[in-house]
Amino acid sequence: MVRLGAFLSITKGIDKVVPQALEIGANTFQFFTRNPRGGGARTIGDDEIARWFKAAREADIAQVCGHLPYTVNLASDKENLIEFASMVVADDLRRMAALGIDYLVVHPGSASDRRTDALHRIIRLLDKVLEESGSSVCLLLETMATQGNEVGSIEEIAAIWHALGRPQQVGVCLDSCHLFAAGYDFTKAQEVERLVADLDASIGLEPVKVLHLNDSKMPSGSRRDRHANIGQGEIGEEGFANLLHHPFVRRLAWHLETPVTTYRDYAQDIARVKAIIGAE
Repeated sequence: MVRLGAFLSITKGIDKVVPQALEIGANTFQFFTRNPRGGGARTIGDDEIARWFKAAREADIAQVCGHLPYTVNLASDKENLIEFASMVVADDLRRMAALGIDYLVVHPGSASDRRTDALHRIIRLLDKVLEESGSSVCLLLETMATQGNEVGSIEEIAAIWHALGRPQQVGVCLDSCHLFAAGYDFTKAQEVERLVADLDASIGLEPVKVLHLNDSKMPSGSRRDRHANIGQGEIGEEGFANLLHHPFVRRLAWHLETPVTTYRDYAQDIARVKAIIGAE
């Protein structure tokens, strides 16, 4: 069974997200752990946690992802931002463990100087945080379009993972738009094979857990991160058919991050994905 979901809000309670997921045809979901443009986190009490566990179990909701806010920059060279990132990652690893969340996704960050120096800062920060947290949640580094000073190519993520000692607590989150913008042209079936081969050679396939499903407004190789609805961008239905029918990709949890006005709009993209893979 494919796990397919979308970005939903837990502002009114994480248990309240379950009926929303079912309404749009999802059996999983992703959510921001705190204010995505700030850093404030809502307190989630024991009663809410109990209701969440019950609702998720009854609805068969699994492989849920928390997503750290965009303000976390693991690659920063500014002491206050390093302290902020360390605090948020450590705190949210603990918070997600209390909720039984499987994965916590983070963007690797943006470099203000040499990329090798930025990688070393990411490694130092994560090494310290992971040693102190002891969390069971898997922290997933997301592949990026590498626009501007973004860190997050497959090779860079592999370098971070190996330097950390290849921990089971750290994995990879793919993003179809980001990978397409970085040069993997999924309109060609052989490019999906190239992606899988590159992952296998650099980090292995086991640490790869999640796929963010987004079409791209920009052409392959543009290195510009502009999400589009499924089948309405440069990847198109043919590109997604190539990607989503691959046996390795079918093993991942899929989470939509497509442009919507309300959560109900995700239902159309979920229906398109199900039609592409021939699922009900």
